[in-house]
Amino acid sequence: MTELVDVRDDEHARLVRSSEHYHGHILDVVADDIELASTGASITREYIRHDDAVGILAVRDGAAGEEVLLIRQYRHPVRSLLWEIPAGLLDIEGEDKAVAAARELGEETDYEAESLTPLASFYTSPGCSDELLHVYLARGVSPSLSNFAREDEEAEIETHWFPFEDVAAAVLAGKLHSPSLVVAVLAYATNR
Repeated sequence: MTELVDVRDDEHARLVRSSEHYHGHILDVVADDIELASTGASITREYIRHDDAVGILAVRDGAAGEEVLLIRQYRHPVRSLLWEIPAGLLDIEGEDKAVAAARELGEETDYEAESLTPLASFYTSPGCSDELLHVYLARGVSPSLSNFAREDEEAEIETHWFPFEDVAAAVLAGKLHSPSLVVAVLAYATNR
């Protein structure tokens, strides 16, 4: 029986050369010349090298059932205000993913959680990026005792609690497009 699991395969393609075409603040653009083991074909693959990240699906019990905390943020590449789960980069060397998730929840929403448990992990766009995003389920969510000073576009972040069922319905209707939100909602709906 074929095992249903993604596996790293460093022997599928031999790396001949790697070059960085752009080095930025949060991403790099890289071109890898590779040779495919099966055919010997030489090809070049360009992709975005990006720090891995964490996302947080914060859930609480509301008057009419479970509610989730979403943020609304402007995303310039798609020229849209998107509803998303709080998220951020794993850009502190050696920082535990759950610690980073707690930090990002506080920085983006001024909330903290009693517990954070892994919910799902996924590559954000494996055809063009190496970013792996780890989603955590936050429970026991309450306002933080301190507020984080947000700058630039983060200063415009809007937070709102929504009924989980409404968010799940909006995801399934194609009204919400943030991949971390879509994955988090579907994973949570499957595991509740």
